[in-house]
Amino acid sequence: MVKSDYKYIDLDVLKESTFNDDFIIKEIMELFLELIDEYIEVLTSQFPKRKWDLLFQATHKIKPNISMFGIFKLESIILQLESNFKNKQNLDTTAPLVNECLTLFKEVKREIITELKSINND
Repeated sequence: MVKSDYKYIDLDVLKESTFNDDFIIKEIMELFLELIDEYIEVLTSQFPKRKWDLLFQATHKIKPNISMFGIFKLESIILQLESNFKNKQNLDTTAPLVNECLTLFKEVKREIITELKSINND
């Protein structure tokens, strides 16, 4: 695996927890990409419908991966979204957080795909 400096992800925790096993890292990355797609779909389809319970469940589900992939720019946003959706509070100010989350996840996805390509080329 090529040591790369990414703007949105830091793979040190993932590498350490998998003992730097490229096969396992690749599998986890591919699963996380699927989870990102699912999360983006839930945010874009359910936020306008104000389905707070579904949004809370999806946010809660993706939260552990934020730390594993070192996505520090998303940590506070995900925690705030999770709290807002769970408690059904501050929902009038949640749209900018959702938009920022969607933007950041697109960048995270791009970086993970880049890393997967580098693993496949090793």
